[in-house]
Amino acid sequence: MNKKLIAAAVAGAFVAPAAFAQNSTVQIYGLINVEYGFASPANTDLGTANSGRSNYDAINSGASRIGFKGEEKLGGGMSAFWQCESQLRFLEGSSTSSGSLCDRNSALGLKGSFGSIYAGTWDSPMKRASAITRMTNETGWLGTQLMTLSNGGAWTGTFSARNTNSINYDTPNFNGFSASVQYTTLNAAKNDGVAPTKKGRKNSLSAQYVAGPMALVGAYSVHDDDRTVTTAAAGDKDKAFFLGGTYSFGAAKVGLSYITAELDKAATQVERDSWHLAVDYKITGPGTIRFGYSHAGDAETTTKATGAVTGQNSGARLWQIGYNHALSKRTTAGISYARMDNKSAGTYSFTGVTQGFNTAGTAVVTPGSDSSVIVLGLSHTF
Repeated sequence: MNKKLIAAAVAGAFVAPAAFAQNSTVQIYGLINVEYGFASPANTDLGTANSGRSNYDAINSGASRIGFKGEEKLGGGMSAFWQCESQLRFLEGSSTSSGSLCDRNSALGLKGSFGSIYAGTWDSPMKRASAITRMTNETGWLGTQLMTLSNGGAWTGTFSARNTNSINYDTPNFNGFSASVQYTTLNAAKNDGVAPTKKGRKNSLSAQYVAGPMALVGAYSVHDDDRTVTTAAAGDKDKAFFLGGTYSFGAAKVGLSYITAELDKAATQVERDSWHLAVDYKITGPGTIRFGYSHAGDAETTTKATGAVTGQNSGARLWQIGYNHALSKRTTAGISYARMDNKSAGTYSFTGVTQGFNTAGTAVVTPGSDSSVIVLGLSHTF
């Protein structure tokens, strides 16, 4: 009898940890991306003695990352989860400064029938909503966010934000409908004595419906005193509205995005309306043809005291066409062509690499100058 009790106790000692272990999981995931571009750049101001254009090539690894995430079941339908995602700078080696661990989407939170609540560094709801309808790349040689949500040309207000010190809530999925809310704590610079009344918050919310062949999204973001938090200047409240959708029919998928944004400064108000269209068409076999068109509206600046408006013809158009071939479920190769057409006062350029510097070390594109690039790409997810 004693031997049986001892055997049962030993078995229980091994089974109990195993049972607890089954309640938690840890995963490794990531993306390795390489883009080689050969570009005919825009004319660039290289200083008082030099200006012009010279064809060049460059390589980048936009959005390459590695992440670790885990979940532990707590009972009652609730789980604790965590994620640590870091930028993969494998092209840079040790020749340049390295990044920080967990410098991309990283957080700790709880989820259950109530949805998910988590704190950390995370993409804003507007950025996540735009990813649903954008379809094209966000950054790199073929990045399109500079035309809609990010800094580009004369526009200096970005809403493609991955916000630190954020608190996030995602609702459950109600038959395809869900919503997300994010707000950040007060910027640490608020307490440095320079601008004690500045908030420095970045708040965003979105609502999306994704079901069957259709997706509809809407989002709103407001950055309160974000760019003046370390100065005595007043104002600089940035805000943006985003609307978009996708629809799949047969071998084709179409995505459309529209954004209107405003920078409300102390003495001026800057506005830009932009839109983006993308089409994916699957051909026979593992190939996909992609077309993208982005239109960045003029960054028009209105002086509040006089009503004078500047910034006309400061927009641009970006055309893209490419072919992607799935070598496997995880590895894809592709070739693409893109052309940037600036209006007469536009100064947009590709996001692959900096295209030119003036004597002050600042990248300067000659207004109205166009550029183009041929891109070879290879990506692998894991």
